[in-house]
Amino acid sequence: MNNWQPTACILCSRNCGLLVQVKDGHLAKIRGDQRHPVSAGYLCQKATQLDYYQNHADRLRTPLRRKADGSFEPVSWDRAIAEIAESLLKLRDAHSSDCLAYYGGGGQGNHLGAMYSSAFRDAMGIRYYYSALAQEKTGDFWVNGQLFGKQNCHISEDVEHADCVMFIGTNPWQAHGIRNARRTLKQIAQNSNRTLIVIDPRRTETAQLADIHLQLRPGTDAFLLSAMLAIAIRQGWEDQSFLQQHTVGFEQLREVLLQVPIDDYIHRAGVDSHQVYEAVRRFATAPRAAVRVDLGLQQSRNSTLNSYLAIRREAPRSTCTQVSVGMRAFFSDELCP
Repeated sequence: MNNWQPTACILCSRNCGLLVQVKDGHLAKIRGDQRHPVSAGYLCQKATQLDYYQNHADRLRTPLRRKADGSFEPVSWDRAIAEIAESLLKLRDAHSSDCLAYYGGGGQGNHLGAMYSSAFRDAMGIRYYYSALAQEKTGDFWVNGQLFGKQNCHISEDVEHADCVMFIGTNPWQAHGIRNARRTLKQIAQNSNRTLIVIDPRRTETAQLADIHLQLRPGTDAFLLSAMLAIAIRQGWEDQSFLQQHTVGFEQLREVLLQVPIDDYIHRAGVDSHQVYEAVRRFATAPRAAVRVDLGLQQSRNSTLNSYLAIRREAPRSTCTQVSVGMRAFFSDELCP
């Protein structure tokens, strides 16, 4: 029981390093790996419960096959694999491989699916591949492709080093997704020279630590973010040097933002106007600023537009070059009169 084995958590994109002791098929003990170059021993509540997820009482212990009456009966692994393979081959032979699609792999935490699924899909000739990211991040990927020329080119936020951090539709205290989340959030909140801004309808744990919490009405993210961008433009807080060197189409975008009815959009979002202006000022004038978003923004109303607006807030800090900033096509008539 003194033999600690190194591994990593796969429950979010951070993949924190762990040390575990295994006994009788269980993770008997779990602790953070101090030698891990990123997490450096940090451990969140998700990782401490890995054995619970691995050995949950409701987890299937054997494959189950549906019977004619709708109930299930246990079958062996060999039997299950053989019958599944036979059914897939029959479908492919009868309807071509285009009738098949593969779903699996989270894309952020569990990367094993990419290894074993690619060989399977190649063997079967399957073109269609879906994962959790296809549901959660479709709009975000599409925006990346339009702005940066590649769907897999995206902005990586440097939250732990930023002077001003804006969290939109995410609660890293529970969901993590940033380096050593709770420790990092506490460090930002306790430093009087740094600003923590949260945009979220809920008073989350992260919002409770914030210097400014914009508690907007659900589904009004696009209105609020449009207003915030418009404020930055009208105040002259955009980075003109960066925009001239690394973007195309900014003048068209600027004209669109100048048409935004700021007061009306803030009213629709249901937040305090003075707080909005202060949040924009702090973010725009900070030496180093970062935006972190997640599913609260990307799975709500106007989700694709939300992703565009969030990236526009971050783009001046981006390392991608020749960013396209065209915006008109994203706006409905209601959002862009």
